[in-house]
Amino acid sequence: MFGSEVVAAEISDIRIAVKGRQTKLHIGLKDQNKTKIFTIDGEKPRIVMDVAKSQLSSTLLAKAKDKGYLVGEGAVKKIRFAKRGQNELRLVVDLSRGSKYLSHTLDDKELTVFMSGEIVKDTRSIPVPRLKTSRRLKAIKKPIIVIDPGHGGHDPGAIGKSKVREETVTLKAALELRKQLLLSGKYKVVMTRTTDKYVEHDRRVLIARKAGADMFISLHADSLKSSTTRGASVYTLATRAKGRTHEIVSNQNWVLDVDLSRKSVPVSDILVDLAQRKTLTKSGEFADILISELQKSTRMLGNSHRRAGLYVLLAPDVPAVLLEMGFISNKADEKLLNSSAHRKKIMKGVTKAIDRHFNKK
Repeated sequence: MFGSEVVAAEISDIRIAVKGRQTKLHIGLKDQNKTKIFTIDGEKPRIVMDVAKSQLSSTLLAKAKDKGYLVGEGAVKKIRFAKRGQNELRLVVDLSRGSKYLSHTLDDKELTVFMSGEIVKDTRSIPVPRLKTSRRLKAIKKPIIVIDPGHGGHDPGAIGKSKVREETVTLKAALELRKQLLLSGKYKVVMTRTTDKYVEHDRRVLIARKAGADMFISLHADSLKSSTTRGASVYTLATRAKGRTHEIVSNQNWVLDVDLSRKSVPVSDILVDLAQRKTLTKSGEFADILISELQKSTRMLGNSHRRAGLYVLLAPDVPAVLLEMGFISNKADEKLLNSSAHRKKIMKGVTKAIDRHFNKK
């Protein structure tokens, strides 16, 4: 009704039931609650729930007063919470080691989340030795490379005079790069697409974040009205575009590894800035190495390292570059981009740059 005030309903019932390896999380809801739920995989798996028109009851807040979160049980390590907007509550369930989300059911009265985990035995009377993680084991963790072939599906990208489509050459180049990286045995590779389908920009970045990417490489082919311009270039995020990250962190349901729910807004902004500053440094270092390798195998634009506010470069915690492999609007570049031999040569340069970057680390 016009002029009416939306009243947040209290959530007073949050229960955890553990039986063997299965854990059930029960959250009582009111009729007007609209709930969104999604998961985040990786080293710190989480279940995220956004509940509209809701707030925690004073009883639950009292339980969380000292710690700032609700203590979990079984597959649930802890439950964090934060207000989003005026009348939305975000609940983040941090899962215990070895646990995972299975499914959930949702009706007007209750949200039930099913998880699996290890059987927990009472070992209070049994001394269990704990060994420090071997530095050698940490050292052999394979870097995760996310390869993003630009465009696809209903979005063909630029089209050359000989009808070569950007979406086609980017996918073929991405598959070649994946092949080379996997043959080296040094990396884990994740693709944002492997077929001719369109993937939304925010989804591409979320794929990288969920994978825990150590590097995100987006492949494209440039185009201009002028058909004389040719050569490859590498883009990283422009400093002027850094501010867009804060909006995206809030609006796209991203949850950083830093617990922002217990920080004030200024402190949260600072933490995002610090993460992004480190990421921009890594991105810039890799871009310079990449350009030095590409110069050996293909023609480059003048001022090859460029900066822009491209969406796929905005993740504050994933180093990222966008490689324009050449101008599809130029006849010579179009022919090269459509050549498997040339694509193989360019991707060999990318592979060498990745090797140099991670060997340096």
